[in-house]
Amino acid sequence: MNISKLSIRRGVTFAMIYLIAIGFGIYGLLQLKLDLYPSLEFPLVGIITNYEGVGPEDVENLVTRPLESTVISVEGVKRVTSQSRTGASVVFIEFNWGTDMAKAENDVRKNIDFVRDFFPQEVSEPLTFAFNPSLQPILFFNVSSEILGDAELRKIAEEQIQPRLERLEGVARIQVSGGLEREIQVLIDPYQLAANSLSMDQLINALRFSNLEIPGGILEEGRREFAIKTNAAFESVDQIRNAVVGYSKMGQPIYLQNVANLVDGYKEQTQVVRNNRKNTIILIAYKQTDANTVNACENVINYLPNLEKRIGGDVDFNVIYNQAEFINKSIRNLSSTAIMAFFLSALVLFFFLRSFRSSLIVATSIPVSIIVTFFVMSQLGLTLNIISMAGLALAVGLLVDNSIVVLENIFRRNHDENELIREAAEKGSQEVGTAITASTLTTISVFIPILFVPGISGELFKDMALTIVVSLVTSLLVALTLIPLLASRLLSRKQQQHKTGIMNLFDKYVGKSIDYGRNTYEKHLRVIIRHKKITMLVILVLVVVTGIAASRLGGEFIPEADESSVAFNIEAEVGTSLPEMDRIMTQIEELIFGHYPEVTNLYSNFGRSTGFGALFGGESYKGSIRLNLLDKSERDRTQKEIQDELREQLSALPGLKMSFTQGGPQTGGEGAISVKIFGEDLIKGKELAYQIEALMKTIPGLVDISFSFSKPQPEYQIHLDRDRISRLGLNVGSVAQAVSTAMKGSIATRYREGADEYDVFVRYERNFRTDETDLKNILITTPAGIQIPLSNIASIGSDLGPVKIDREDQARYVAVNAGNSGRDLQSITEDLNRQLATLSIPPDFRLEIGGTAKDLQESFMYLGLAILIAILLVYMVMASQFESLLDPFIILFTLPLAFIGVIFALVISGTNISITVFIGGMLLVGIVVNNGIVMIDYINQLLTDKKLSLEEAVVIGAKTRFRPVLMTALTTILSMIPLAFELGSSAEIWAPMARAVIGGLTFSTFLTLIFVPVMYIIFQRRNLDRKRKVFAARLNEA
Repeated sequence: MNISKLSIRRGVTFAMIYLIAIGFGIYGLLQLKLDLYPSLEFPLVGIITNYEGVGPEDVENLVTRPLESTVISVEGVKRVTSQSRTGASVVFIEFNWGTDMAKAENDVRKNIDFVRDFFPQEVSEPLTFAFNPSLQPILFFNVSSEILGDAELRKIAEEQIQPRLERLEGVARIQVSGGLEREIQVLIDPYQLAANSLSMDQLINALRFSNLEIPGGILEEGRREFAIKTNAAFESVDQIRNAVVGYSKMGQPIYLQNVANLVDGYKEQTQVVRNNRKNTIILIAYKQTDANTVNACENVINYLPNLEKRIGGDVDFNVIYNQAEFINKSIRNLSSTAIMAFFLSALVLFFFLRSFRSSLIVATSIPVSIIVTFFVMSQLGLTLNIISMAGLALAVGLLVDNSIVVLENIFRRNHDENELIREAAEKGSQEVGTAITASTLTTISVFIPILFVPGISGELFKDMALTIVVSLVTSLLVALTLIPLLASRLLSRKQQQHKTGIMNLFDKYVGKSIDYGRNTYEKHLRVIIRHKKITMLVILVLVVVTGIAASRLGGEFIPEADESSVAFNIEAEVGTSLPEMDRIMTQIEELIFGHYPEVTNLYSNFGRSTGFGALFGGESYKGSIRLNLLDKSERDRTQKEIQDELREQLSALPGLKMSFTQGGPQTGGEGAISVKIFGEDLIKGKELAYQIEALMKTIPGLVDISFSFSKPQPEYQIHLDRDRISRLGLNVGSVAQAVSTAMKGSIATRYREGADEYDVFVRYERNFRTDETDLKNILITTPAGIQIPLSNIASIGSDLGPVKIDREDQARYVAVNAGNSGRDLQSITEDLNRQLATLSIPPDFRLEIGGTAKDLQESFMYLGLAILIAILLVYMVMASQFESLLDPFIILFTLPLAFIGVIFALVISGTNISITVFIGGMLLVGIVVNNGIVMIDYINQLLTDKKLSLEEAVVIGAKTRFRPVLMTALTTILSMIPLAFELGSSAEIWAPMARAVIGGLTFSTFLTLIFVPVMYIIFQRRNLDRKRKVFAARLNEA
C-alpha cells in the first residue's frame, strides 16, 4: 500500500501526525535566534605582541618574522599576514574554511612556544585570539546630561552603567569611550629635582613605597588569631602632595610639592567622541558568541529607562546604531514577501482550479511545510537571518508545485474522467508520485553542491540551501499525504457543480479560456512538430544572441543593501595634531548638516584609539564618521546617491583622504580592489605604488584610492653613545626609560578613594617638553648621583620613520586600495589588469590583485563549478527515475533555454551578475527540469499504457500537462515579484536572484512547452530507427 492510499484510509491518524508536527514547528520557531547573517566561524587567528619603544623594522626582524615562520607550518593554514608597527607586532593566520578553529588556535599557541624563548627579554607574552562575531559591535548609544560634566558622566558610565549592562543576557562586554577620566598628575620640575639631587626613579619609587598595604602575618592572642596588615595607603590628595620623596644632605625631608606640581585633574585627551557635534560619552555593546543579536540589543535598550531612574541627575540615553533594527526590518520585509507570495500563489491556484476548496487545499501545503521547517532549523542550529529567511521566501513558490501536480491530477480524474473522489485521490496521487518525487530530488540535488562550496560564499548560503532542502522534503510529504487526504474529504464532483452567481460565471468563462488556451497550444504544437528544423534554428539564433548579450553584463560580489546609514574614514596629513583634527572634523560635520537633510544622526570619532583598537592604526590624524539616514521609504535619494555626492564634496577639502566602508559579510579590510606589490625594497615598492595610483585614477568607477602605508611619521631619533653610557655606569634601558617617563610619563602608583582607584601619573611639566631643546635637556642621573643632560650621552636629530611594515606569506608588500562606484567591479578589474600589463615591473617584484575583486573571481569559479555538478546530479536523478539515459538528456536541453531568459532579464533590468544571480541559476537548474519530468513521464505512460503513436502521445501528453506546467511556473514567478522590485530592507541583495529566476523560468516555461516535445520526437524517432536496424540486422544474421 503506497503512502498516499494509507493517508486517505487512515485520515485521523495522519491528521494527528500533522498536528504534532505543527506543534513541534511552533516550538522550533520560538527557539530560533534572530541575527543579521548566519553564524559564521571565521577561520582567523590573531597574535598580538608588544615590544615597547622599538621601531617597525626591528619589530619585524625580531618578532614578526620568527612568528610567521613557525605558524605557517600549522595544518590548514591558507595565508599569513602581518603588520609591524612601532612597539607592536600583529600577525593574522587565515585558515581554510571548515577548519576546527579550537584545534587550530591551540596548534598556533604550541608553535609560538617554539620561538618564544628566542625573543628579546623586553618582548611581551604573545596574545593569541580567534576571531569571532562577538568582536563586532551590535549597539552604539550615548549618555548625556544637562547637569553633570564629562568627568562625572564618564565615572557614572564606568561604575554604574557598564557593570549593570554587562550582566544582561546576551551581552559580552560594554566599551566606554569619550569623556574625561580623573588622574592625579605629578608634573615634575627637572631643575628642582636636580637641585635636590633626586632622580625620576627615586621619586617614583618613593611614591610607590609611600602607598602600601602589606599583610604582616598572623598574631595568636590566647584562643584567637588576628591578621596583621600595615596600612600605609594615601588617604587624601594632600597626603600625596606632602609625601616624602627624599632627604637633603642635611637630612631634611624633601616633599613632593618641593620638586613637582601636583594636579588633581584629568587624563590627557587623545581621542574625541562626538554625537551631533557635541562631545559625548559613547557606550558600545558587544554580544556573546552564541547570543541572539535582537534579544541582546532589546535587553540593553529595555534596561536603559530603568538605568535613568536609578542614576538620576538628568541622565539621558540616545541610541545611535542598533543592528537589531535592520535585522527586524529585513526579517519583516522577507516575511511580508513570503506572505505576499503565498496570496499570489493562491490566486493562481484559484484562477486555474476555479474552486475555493481546491485552492485552499493546495495553499495549505505552504504554511504546513514552513512551520515544520522551523523545527528542523532549530535542531540543525540554524538562525533566522536574511539568508535563511530569503530561502523560505524563495521556497514559497516551490512548495506548492508538488501539491499542484497532485491536486490537478486528482481534479482532472474526478472532474474530466468522472471517477469518484476517493478513487481519484488514490489513483491520481499514485500516478504522479514518482514524477514529483523525482522533480523534488532534482531541485534538492542542485543545493547539495552549495554545502561544499569553499570560502565565504559557501558558508553564507549554506543556511539558504538547508532551509530550501528541508522545506521541499516537507512539501513532498505534504503533497503525497495531506493533499490526497484533504481532497478525498473536501472535494467531490457534486460540490464542484453547486456554483451559483458570479462564481458560476467566473468558472464558465475561465474554464473556456483555459480550454481555448489548451486547444490553441495543441494546434500550434502540431504545426511546430511538422517544422522541427525551423524550431531548432530559432533556438540556435537565440543562444547566439544570448551569448553576445552575456558578454556585456558586469559582475559584482554581493549587491549592497540600503541600510539607511553611511560610514566613512578620514585621514589627514601624517602628524596632524588632535586640535587641528578637531577643526577638520568640525568643518566636515557642519558641511553634512548644512547640505544633507536626510541625516538624522551624526556620530564622529577621531584621535588615538585606546585598548584593542590601538593595535590597528588609531592615530591623532585619523577619524571616522557614521551617518544615520531617514528610512529609504522617507527619502528621495538612495544611500548610494548620498554617499557619492558626499564623496564629491569632501574631495574638495585639501589634504584629506576619504574611504567609504561597505556593509555585508565581505572579507578583509582592503576595499573593493587591492593591488599588492610584493618586494623586499619598500622604497621601490612605494615608487611602484605611486605609478599604479596614477593608472587607477584613469579608470572610470574607481574611487577612494589609498595606500596601505602612510607618509613617514616625523620623529626625533635618539642615538645613544654606548661607550660613554657604560663609562658612567648607566645602561641603555635605564636611559630609554628616563626619556619615556619624562616625555610620555608613567604610572607611579594608584590612589584609592572609596571603591575607586585613580592613576598617579608622573612626567615633566608641560613647559619642559615642548621642543627639541627640552628633549636634549632631559636630565639623566648616574649611579654616582650626578645629573647630566641627555645631549651629553646621545645625538638627537629629526627624521621621517616608517609607520608600519605589511607582510603576506613571509614577504613584504605595499598595496594600493580602492573602492568602486557607478560601475561594476568585474569590468573595472578587467580594465585594471590591462593597465597593469603596461607597467615595467622589476624582476624582484610581483603584483597581485586582492580585496573583494579576488573574492569575486574565486566565488564565481566555485559557484560555476557547483552549477555543473548540480546539472550532473540532476541528470543522474532523472536517469534513475526514467531508467533511461536518453529521456533526461532531452529534458536537460531546457537548461540553455532558461539561461537565455536569465540573460535577457538581467540585460533589460540593468542588473549585474553576482553571487545571488548564481544562486538563482542553481535554483533554476532544479526547477526548470521539473516541467519536463512531469511531461515526459506522462508521455511515457501514454506510450506504454494507451499504445498511442509517438506524435499522438507527445501532443496529448503535452496538452494534458499544459495546465499544471503553467500553474507551477506562475506560482514560482509571482512569488518572486516582490523580491524582484526591491520592496523593503535588504531586498537589494535578493533582487538579482529573483530577476534571474523570473526571466529564466518565464522563458523556459514557454519554450519547454514547444522544445521538449520536439526534442522528444527527434531523439525517440532516432532511437526507434536504431532499434529497427539492430532488429533487422539480427534477422538477416539468423
